[in-house]
Amino acid sequence: MDFLSENDSLEFCIVKLGDHTFVLEECKDYRKGLSGREHLHDNEGMLFSFPSRGERSFHMKDCLIPLDIIFIDKGKIKKIHHNCPPCELSECDKFDCDSSDIVIELLGGTCKKNNINEGLIFRHF
Repeated sequence: MDFLSENDSLEFCIVKLGDHTFVLEECKDYRKGLSGREHLHDNEGMLFSFPSRGERSFHMKDCLIPLDIIFIDKGKIKKIHHNCPPCELSECDKFDCDSSDIVIELLGGTCKKNNINEGLIFRHF
């Protein structure tokens, strides 16, 4: 499946969560995110960076794989929603946090597998 048009360009960043390093695609379209992706490697994901702190709410519309959704506030993991399932046809759960400035999506189960917990420091390179 082709996700890029002629005008799209991918930008990646390296982040560290606890002792683990990930290569994250920087999100260009907050409405799309990882929708339509059929696969992610264990060290891949998406980074959503917001200009200010605020309440955030995500859902799994058009997602094909389960994701861990990590909310970061002031450089620390504030909330993790583990193994968020793709939406059912008629219903879409919301996963939220009362305050964050960065959100990361990883392959479902990655946080538990790598002992990534709330309170860990987030480093962006």
